[in-house]
Amino acid sequence: MIDLENKRILVLGFARSGYATAKILKKLGYNVKLNAYEDLSKDEKAQELRELGIEIIDGGHPLELLEKVDLIVKNPGIKYQIEFLQKAVEKGIDIITEIELANTLFSVDMVAITGTNGKTTTTQMTYDILKKTNKDVFLAGNIGYPSIEVAYNHPKSLIVTEVSSFQLEGTKYFKPSIAVITNLGEGHLDYHGNLENYQNAKKKIYVNQTKDDFLIINIKEKEKYNLDKIKATIIFYDTKENISADVYIKENIVMFREMELFDCTKLKLPGMHNVENAINAAIISYLKGASTEAIQQVLYNFSGVKHRLQYVGEYKGVKYYNDSKATNPVATTTALSGFDKNIILICGGKDRGIDFKELTPYLSKVKVMIVVGESKELLYNLAIQHSVKCVKATKVADATKLASSLAEDGDTVLLSPACASWDQYKCFEDRGDEFITMFEKISSED
Repeated sequence: MIDLENKRILVLGFARSGYATAKILKKLGYNVKLNAYEDLSKDEKAQELRELGIEIIDGGHPLELLEKVDLIVKNPGIKYQIEFLQKAVEKGIDIITEIELANTLFSVDMVAITGTNGKTTTTQMTYDILKKTNKDVFLAGNIGYPSIEVAYNHPKSLIVTEVSSFQLEGTKYFKPSIAVITNLGEGHLDYHGNLENYQNAKKKIYVNQTKDDFLIINIKEKEKYNLDKIKATIIFYDTKENISADVYIKENIVMFREMELFDCTKLKLPGMHNVENAINAAIISYLKGASTEAIQQVLYNFSGVKHRLQYVGEYKGVKYYNDSKATNPVATTTALSGFDKNIILICGGKDRGIDFKELTPYLSKVKVMIVVGESKELLYNLAIQHSVKCVKATKVADATKLASSLAEDGDTVLLSPACASWDQYKCFEDRGDEFITMFEKISSED
């Protein structure tokens, strides 16, 4: 564990996790100050921290701050490449994220779920099953609740946490009792620099696990891991009838150690990727004591997480799905794989230098592509190159209206951007909400 005693701790970055981290460290009696790039002079939560006696330095990251700092607890979204952190590294100052701090301060039992895609749905499914089983369980992490806040308020509870590569990058001793890597694709290359760094950050989820802990991974990605170096007990799953896997599907039934977990044909969510999410959630829950009845009840009624292939509604025979959380091409291909054909795809957003070639095999399902944002020209060229009708729009609202005018009975309108939202929106939630609002407006016109 990281030694916090007599350390001068700097919380770098504000937002919800920075606020919670600074407040809890102060309450526990640690020497803490907070530094944020933005102006916090009129922020109410910042004022609350000041009243607790926490010094706040805002409006930039002055390098002289590093002269009086022993440990930095960094907001996950802040890149290591900024000068302030580069200088901190040169000075040998430890840099961690708040999930590492939660792990250091509280000996909570934690389930940690990461992966390029599917982690939020898996996390929510797992939490819902364990809650159904009357477990003392709480949600935390990248799903919206800072781990340190949940651990502080519920130190003896089981915590199911969604963990991003940004958070894992800043861990040293983090040790969940069950870890899941849903898949190892390509993402956040602008943050991590290259694919190897990104995937290595994800793999930090299991580096401190022992044989008493569990690591759950898809057997089709076996070659992406150096299995000899993994100390945890590995549970492999497959979506085929593969008896060399610990969990596999036999005649639509998911089997685990001869136990029938659930019937994958009874899931509400479309696509094989959601079968994989359900398998992950079922394994975790079963290992933590959930009954097969609870697993089945939750999974058969689970209708999705907002902004993650969320079914929004139907109008004039056209179904609308909000998959705003699809911030990379792999996530969009996953969404497209859940539908057969006649998709009107709304995509585009921040151009992060990612190649959209992964979309190519799925373009035959797309009837019309409507492109928005910084990456619209790239996506437009891809569509035209593969003889897919493509139309340019400005933002999601007018793209949705345009999609509605082009859609016919039996079509699917799918917002699945394959890009981050930061070129036009504060976050992917705002982008998805704009889609939902426009659908509601369109469907109430009659």
